[in-house]
Amino acid sequence: MYTYRDAKSMAKVLAAILRERKIDITHGESLDIVAKQFGLNDWNTLSARIKQAEAADTRRLQALLSWDFVGEHPTEFDYGVDDNALGSGRRAALIRYKGTRPTRYGDTKRVFGTLAQTVSARPYRGQRLEVRAEIATEGVSHGATIWVRVDQSPGNTLAFDNLKDSPIQGWLFGDNGWTQRRVVIEVPEDGVSMQFGFFLKGTGAVWSRPFALRDVSESEPLTGNPYEKPARSQSWSSPTNLDFSKVVDLMP
Repeated sequence: MYTYRDAKSMAKVLAAILRERKIDITHGESLDIVAKQFGLNDWNTLSARIKQAEAADTRRLQALLSWDFVGEHPTEFDYGVDDNALGSGRRAALIRYKGTRPTRYGDTKRVFGTLAQTVSARPYRGQRLEVRAEIATEGVSHGATIWVRVDQSPGNTLAFDNLKDSPIQGWLFGDNGWTQRRVVIEVPEDGVSMQFGFFLKGTGAVWSRPFALRDVSESEPLTGNPYEKPARSQSWSSPTNLDFSKVVDLMP
Protein backbone atom coordinates (compact mmCIF):
# COMPACT_ATOMS: atom_id res chain seq x y z
CA MET A 1 0.00 0.00 0.00
CA TYR A 2 1.40 3.39 -1.03
CA THR A 3 1.48 6.39 1.30
CA TYR A 4 1.95 10.13 0.78
CA ARG A 5 5.69 9.61 1.14
CA ASP A 6 5.70 7.59 -2.10
CA ALA A 7 4.09 10.40 -4.15
CA LYS A 8 7.23 11.75 -5.85
CA SER A 9 8.46 8.33 -6.94
CA MET A 10 4.94 7.48 -8.17
CA ALA A 11 4.93 10.65 -10.26
CA LYS A 12 8.27 9.73 -11.86
CA VAL A 13 7.04 6.24 -12.71
CA LEU A 14 3.83 7.65 -14.20
CA ALA A 15 5.70 10.13 -16.37
CA ALA A 16 8.10 7.44 -17.60
CA ILE A 17 5.26 5.07 -18.54
CA LEU A 18 3.46 7.83 -20.45
CA ARG A 19 6.66 8.77 -22.30
CA GLU A 20 6.96 5.17 -23.47
CA ARG A 21 3.50 5.62 -24.97
CA LYS A 22 4.51 8.88 -26.68
CA ILE A 23 2.57 11.00 -24.19
CA ASP A 24 4.57 13.85 -22.69
CA ILE A 25 3.47 15.58 -19.49
CA THR A 26 5.39 17.87 -17.17
CA HIS A 27 6.59 16.76 -13.76
CA GLY A 28 4.06 19.14 -12.19
CA GLU A 29 1.21 17.59 -14.16
CA SER A 30 2.35 14.16 -13.09
CA LEU A 31 2.37 15.25 -9.43
CA ASP A 32 -1.17 16.61 -9.77
CA ILE A 33 -2.37 13.29 -11.21
CA VAL A 34 -0.81 11.39 -8.30
CA ALA A 35 -2.47 13.80 -5.85
CA LYS A 36 -5.85 12.96 -7.37
CA GLN A 37 -5.07 9.26 -6.91
CA PHE A 38 -4.87 10.00 -3.18
CA GLY A 39 -8.23 11.79 -3.37
CA LEU A 40 -6.74 15.30 -3.14
CA ASN A 41 -7.27 18.29 -5.41
CA ASP A 42 -3.68 19.03 -6.42
CA TRP A 43 0.00 18.68 -5.64
CA ASN A 44 0.03 21.65 -3.24
CA THR A 45 -2.48 19.91 -1.00
CA LEU A 46 -0.59 16.64 -1.19
CA SER A 47 2.72 18.42 -0.50
CA ALA A 48 1.26 19.85 2.71
CA ARG A 49 0.19 16.35 3.79
CA ILE A 50 3.70 15.04 3.10
CA LYS A 51 5.25 17.77 5.24
CA GLN A 52 2.89 16.88 8.07
CA ALA A 53 3.89 13.22 7.80
CA GLU A 54 7.59 14.10 7.71
CA ALA A 55 7.18 16.31 10.78
CA ALA A 56 5.59 13.38 12.59
CA ASP A 57 8.47 11.16 11.51
CA THR A 58 11.02 13.51 13.07
CA ARG A 59 9.42 13.33 16.52
CA ARG A 60 11.98 11.83 18.84
CA LEU A 61 10.85 8.43 20.07
CA GLN A 62 11.72 7.60 23.65
CA ALA A 63 13.43 4.31 24.37
CA LEU A 64 11.43 1.61 26.15
CA LEU A 65 12.71 0.17 29.42
CA SER A 66 12.74 -3.66 29.48
CA TRP A 67 11.85 -3.92 25.77
CA ASP A 68 14.34 -4.87 23.05
CA PHE A 69 14.10 -4.27 19.32
CA VAL A 70 15.13 -7.00 16.88
CA GLY A 71 14.93 -6.46 13.13
CA GLU A 72 16.06 -7.84 9.80
CA HIS A 73 17.47 -4.39 8.97
CA PRO A 74 17.31 -2.59 12.36
CA THR A 75 18.73 0.74 11.19
CA GLU A 76 15.80 1.12 8.78
CA PHE A 77 13.18 1.28 11.56
CA ASP A 78 11.91 3.87 13.99
CA TYR A 79 10.76 2.34 17.27
CA GLY A 80 10.01 3.38 20.83
CA VAL A 81 7.32 5.42 22.60
CA ASP A 82 4.98 7.62 20.56
CA ASP A 83 3.20 10.09 22.87
CA ASN A 84 0.66 10.99 20.18
CA ALA A 85 -0.22 7.65 18.64
CA LEU A 86 -2.28 8.14 15.48
CA GLY A 87 -2.88 11.73 16.54
CA SER A 88 -4.92 10.56 19.55
CA GLY A 89 -2.79 12.24 22.23
CA ARG A 90 -2.36 8.82 23.85
CA ARG A 91 0.89 6.99 24.46
CA ALA A 92 1.71 3.76 22.65
CA ALA A 93 4.75 1.80 21.53
CA LEU A 94 5.58 2.15 17.83
CA ILE A 95 7.45 0.25 15.13
CA ARG A 96 7.68 2.09 11.80
CA TYR A 97 9.64 1.14 8.71
CA LYS A 98 11.42 4.20 7.33
CA GLY A 99 13.86 2.66 4.84
CA THR A 100 13.84 2.17 1.10
CA ARG A 101 15.20 -1.36 0.89
CA PRO A 102 12.01 -3.00 -0.44
CA THR A 103 11.70 -0.40 -3.21
CA ARG A 104 15.28 -0.91 -4.29
CA TYR A 105 15.65 -4.64 -3.87
CA GLY A 106 12.14 -6.03 -4.12
CA ASP A 107 12.46 -7.91 -0.81
CA THR A 108 9.59 -6.29 1.09
CA LYS A 109 8.51 -9.56 2.69
CA ARG A 110 11.94 -9.94 4.30
CA VAL A 111 11.65 -6.66 6.22
CA PHE A 112 10.84 -7.53 9.84
CA GLY A 113 11.01 -5.74 13.17
CA THR A 114 9.74 -6.60 16.65
CA LEU A 115 9.68 -5.04 20.09
CA ALA A 116 9.88 -7.84 22.65
CA GLN A 117 10.32 -8.44 26.34
CA THR A 118 12.07 -11.50 27.81
CA VAL A 119 10.99 -12.82 31.22
CA SER A 120 11.36 -15.99 33.26
CA ALA A 121 8.88 -18.71 32.35
CA ARG A 122 9.10 -20.31 35.80
CA PRO A 123 6.21 -18.35 37.41
CA TYR A 124 3.95 -19.46 34.55
CA ARG A 125 4.92 -23.13 34.29
CA GLY A 126 2.00 -25.46 33.83
CA GLN A 127 -0.40 -22.57 33.25
CA ARG A 128 -2.58 -21.69 30.30
CA LEU A 129 -1.57 -18.08 29.78
CA GLU A 130 -3.32 -15.27 27.94
CA VAL A 131 -1.22 -12.41 26.53
CA ARG A 132 -3.32 -9.51 25.32
CA ALA A 133 -2.72 -6.08 23.71
CA GLU A 134 -4.36 -3.57 21.40
CA ILE A 135 -2.61 -2.74 18.14
CA ALA A 136 -3.26 -0.29 15.31
CA THR A 137 -1.64 -0.15 11.87
CA GLU A 138 -0.95 2.22 9.00
CA GLY A 139 0.01 1.04 5.52
CA VAL A 140 1.21 -2.40 6.67
CA SER A 141 2.16 -4.48 3.64
CA HIS A 142 2.88 -7.97 5.00
CA GLY A 143 1.32 -8.19 8.45
CA ALA A 144 1.46 -7.10 12.08
CA THR A 145 0.25 -8.58 15.37
CA ILE A 146 1.42 -9.85 18.78
CA TRP A 147 3.33 -13.05 19.55
CA VAL A 148 4.51 -15.27 22.43
CA ARG A 149 7.30 -17.85 22.67
CA VAL A 150 8.50 -20.19 25.45
CA ASP A 151 12.03 -21.62 25.31
CA GLN A 152 13.80 -24.31 27.29
CA SER A 153 17.19 -23.04 26.11
CA PRO A 154 18.45 -20.83 23.27
CA GLY A 155 17.38 -22.47 20.02
CA ASN A 156 15.09 -24.94 21.80
CA THR A 157 11.57 -23.52 21.51
CA LEU A 158 8.82 -25.39 23.36
CA ALA A 159 5.79 -23.29 22.47
CA PHE A 160 5.16 -20.46 20.01
CA ASP A 161 2.19 -18.57 18.59
CA ASN A 162 2.07 -15.45 16.40
CA LEU A 163 -1.59 -15.90 15.35
CA LYS A 164 -0.56 -16.65 11.78
CA ASP A 165 -2.96 -19.57 11.54
CA SER A 166 -5.78 -18.03 13.56
CA PRO A 167 -8.97 -17.81 11.46
CA ILE A 168 -10.43 -15.08 13.69
CA GLN A 169 -7.49 -13.13 15.08
CA GLY A 170 -5.09 -13.22 12.15
CA TRP A 171 -2.48 -10.66 11.16
CA LEU A 172 -3.51 -7.08 10.38
CA PHE A 173 -2.78 -5.52 6.98
CA GLY A 174 -3.16 -2.00 5.63
CA ASP A 175 -4.81 0.59 7.89
CA ASN A 176 -6.59 -0.49 11.07
CA GLY A 177 -7.81 1.39 14.13
CA TRP A 178 -7.23 -0.01 17.61
CA THR A 179 -7.84 -3.75 17.43
CA GLN A 180 -7.54 -6.27 20.25
CA ARG A 181 -5.28 -9.26 19.77
CA ARG A 182 -4.73 -12.10 22.24
CA VAL A 183 -2.61 -15.22 22.38
CA VAL A 184 -3.54 -18.14 24.63
CA ILE A 185 -0.59 -20.47 25.06
CA GLU A 186 0.35 -23.44 27.25
CA VAL A 187 3.53 -22.81 29.23
CA PRO A 188 5.35 -26.17 29.54
CA GLU A 189 6.66 -27.35 32.91
CA ASP A 190 10.20 -27.32 31.56
CA GLY A 191 9.98 -23.79 30.13
CA VAL A 192 12.86 -21.53 31.19
CA SER A 193 12.34 -18.22 29.40
CA MET A 194 9.38 -16.53 27.75
CA GLN A 195 9.31 -13.76 25.17
CA PHE A 196 6.33 -11.72 24.03
CA GLY A 197 5.82 -8.60 21.96
CA PHE A 198 4.46 -7.24 18.69
CA PHE A 199 5.95 -7.13 15.21
CA LEU A 200 5.84 -5.44 11.81
CA LYS A 201 6.51 -7.47 8.67
CA GLY A 202 7.04 -5.47 5.51
CA THR A 203 6.49 -1.72 5.26
CA GLY A 204 4.20 0.57 7.23
CA ALA A 205 3.76 1.20 10.95
CA VAL A 206 2.22 -0.58 13.92
CA TRP A 207 1.36 0.80 17.35
CA SER A 208 0.68 -1.21 20.52
CA ARG A 209 -1.08 -0.16 23.69
CA PRO A 210 -0.37 -1.85 27.06
CA PHE A 211 0.18 -5.60 27.20
CA ALA A 212 -1.53 -7.70 29.88
CA LEU A 213 -0.74 -11.25 31.04
CA ARG A 214 -3.08 -13.49 33.03
CA ASP A 215 -3.65 -17.18 33.59
CA VAL A 216 -6.87 -18.62 32.21
CA SER A 217 -8.76 -21.87 32.77
CA GLU A 218 -8.07 -25.07 30.90
CA SER A 219 -11.40 -24.63 29.13
CA GLU A 220 -10.05 -21.55 27.33
CA PRO A 221 -9.06 -22.73 23.84
CA LEU A 222 -5.49 -22.25 22.69
CA THR A 223 -4.99 -19.83 19.81
CA GLY A 224 -2.20 -21.96 18.34
CA ASN A 225 -1.05 -25.57 18.28
CA PRO A 226 -0.77 -27.33 21.66
CA TYR A 227 2.61 -28.09 23.18
CA GLU A 228 3.82 -31.59 22.39
CA LYS A 229 6.16 -33.03 24.99
CA PRO A 230 9.19 -34.58 23.29
CA ALA A 231 9.76 -38.31 23.48
CA ARG A 232 12.15 -39.60 26.15
CA SER A 233 15.79 -39.37 25.20
CA GLN A 234 17.27 -42.58 23.87
CA SER A 235 19.74 -44.50 26.01
CA TRP A 236 23.31 -44.17 24.84
CA SER A 237 25.85 -46.97 24.52
CA SER A 238 29.39 -46.98 25.88
CA PRO A 239 32.15 -45.31 23.83
CA THR A 240 32.96 -47.27 20.71
CA ASN A 241 34.84 -47.07 17.40
CA LEU A 242 37.41 -44.74 18.91
CA ASP A 243 39.97 -45.77 16.31
CA PHE A 244 37.57 -45.10 13.38
CA SER A 245 38.00 -48.63 12.09
CA LYS A 246 34.26 -49.31 11.69
CA VAL A 247 32.68 -47.53 8.75
CA VAL A 248 29.34 -47.24 7.04
CA ASP A 249 29.09 -46.95 3.28
CA LEU A 250 27.14 -43.73 2.69
CA MET A 251 27.27 -43.95 -1.09
CA PRO A 252 24.18 -45.37 -2.86
